[in-house]
Amino acid sequence: MAMPIAPHQILCCQCAVPIEPNAINMCVNCLNSNYDIGAGVAKQVQQNHCRGCGRYERRDGGWSAVEEESKELLALLLRKPRGLAMVKLADASFVWTEPHSRRLKLKLTIQKEVVPGAVLQQTFVVEFILGNKQCPNCQRREAKDTWTAIVQMRQKVPHKRTFLWLEQLILKHCAHSDSTNIIELKDGLDFFFDQRSHAEKLVSFLQSVSPMRYKHSKQLVSEDTHTGKGKNKFTYSVEVLPICKDDLLWLPRQTSVNLGHISPLCICCKISNVIHVVDPHTLQAGELQPKDYFARPFRAALSKKDLVEFVVLDVDVQRPARGQHERRGNGTAPKRSHFNGRDAWCLAEVTVAKRSDFGKNDTQVATRCHLGNVLKVGDYVWGYCVAAAASSMELEPHEAQRLPEVLLVKKSYSDRHHRNRRRVWKLGHLTKESEPGVMRGRHLHTADHDLEMEEFMQELEEDPQLRSQINLYKDTEALERIAARNQKGAHSSNIGDGMAVEEDEDDDDDFPDVELNELLDELTIGGAEEEEDEGAGDGTGGSAAATVAPVTFAPPDAMLKPGINPHASVEQFVLPGSTPGATPKFHF
Repeated sequence: MAMPIAPHQILCCQCAVPIEPNAINMCVNCLNSNYDIGAGVAKQVQQNHCRGCGRYERRDGGWSAVEEESKELLALLLRKPRGLAMVKLADASFVWTEPHSRRLKLKLTIQKEVVPGAVLQQTFVVEFILGNKQCPNCQRREAKDTWTAIVQMRQKVPHKRTFLWLEQLILKHCAHSDSTNIIELKDGLDFFFDQRSHAEKLVSFLQSVSPMRYKHSKQLVSEDTHTGKGKNKFTYSVEVLPICKDDLLWLPRQTSVNLGHISPLCICCKISNVIHVVDPHTLQAGELQPKDYFARPFRAALSKKDLVEFVVLDVDVQRPARGQHERRGNGTAPKRSHFNGRDAWCLAEVTVAKRSDFGKNDTQVATRCHLGNVLKVGDYVWGYCVAAAASSMELEPHEAQRLPEVLLVKKSYSDRHHRNRRRVWKLGHLTKESEPGVMRGRHLHTADHDLEMEEFMQELEEDPQLRSQINLYKDTEALERIAARNQKGAHSSNIGDGMAVEEDEDDDDDFPDVELNELLDELTIGGAEEEEDEGAGDGTGGSAAATVAPVTFAPPDAMLKPGINPHASVEQFVLPGSTPGATPKFHF
């Protein structure tokens, strides 16, 4: 009995089943038996993965660090299957698998024109088997041949104040991200890199933030006499100038002339990629370039360890600060929260007395300084006893006679630091190797390092301009302790306005406290794992093979344009935001 044929239907050319008209007049069952457009695409692919660093091997032999189920990993995997370039890729997505199955599955939808005007579409799953393979970097690390270039940073000073500051700058700008190891020595740091360009990038960064000079050399490790190729190790020796902030300097005559005939006796007020100096008697400032310093090198006449604390007895402003027209009277300073840079420079005659001798004798010293806008009667100030230290400065007799008795450097907040204060902020630190076996006999003194770190943190509290250049992080444990203590009593200190919990409520209004809005949340690597979506994927757990969908006709809007060669290579995958029709470019 003949099957009834509905209007607008035809019979299949092979099995005579009534079907809707199509380009090849064939039913779906006959299409499955005659055409398999996915037959030439590999359904199982080997993908190498390094367990040491977690990177995936690319088709070109390189290695890329990509996140799981990311578009970068999808682009990397789509370059692997054989035969995928002979069809058009319409869609690609990840299929959920067990994390320990060592399998990655992609659900692909492809299209291909089998006859002119007929485009078939098929969906199937490609399985990637993860194999373990060490990348070249991990191989060198296991063979104890971990570096190609080294940056040796040194400063010939008895302290590490400069390196504490440079460490924070390196952390903020992630200049150490390419290093394979960092070793801390008594007089500096060693950075090890896999590539020479990474070492040069760090040297370039150090040149932009600190006054320094460097020398580079290379050593031949191995050579292939047949090809003429060899392996070299590169060393960059970086020497940071031995001048630090607040040091007292006696400039050579020619250096003083080059800086605009500035007084040889000056103070280092700031360190950047140059040395900033100021004459406290005239407010004349200058910038000393590293090349000028190394042309006529000199040492600091007095440094921070020589500072003496004085008590301010009287302040007489001689010249108002830049942009300030009001004059002060009775030794009081205009009300300002803090002062930064040259805005704080104001010439004044100040009468001081040593704090250690205050009340024991009537010795007073009148001197001229640049801190007129900062000091007021009753304040404490750090300064140098210059005349008493003239013998250690190696000066000529006529030069020693011109030295002032006292030279003031900066305001002191020692009383505030001695109170019962708890910081609710902390600093980041580089992951440095500190094993005694690699210290080359030059062991670090832990007590001295802790003292220098405490002084560095106090200096950050006193200078808002200094701490604005680095990252400060919230100490969540300290904040929780303070919040719990505040809940116990109504009269406890409130951390909303200030950052320190003090037993004495008489705070210095001029002290530039660290505010909460200056702090960043601490960055945690490898935090809580995301919850697994049980409903995602095919629910097979990665063990059962996915069912391959039969061949079907592509939607009319997805038909290939007439005249296109069906065997020509077509674009593989278009990332979101890319130009339609353009050849995709993947960057690993």
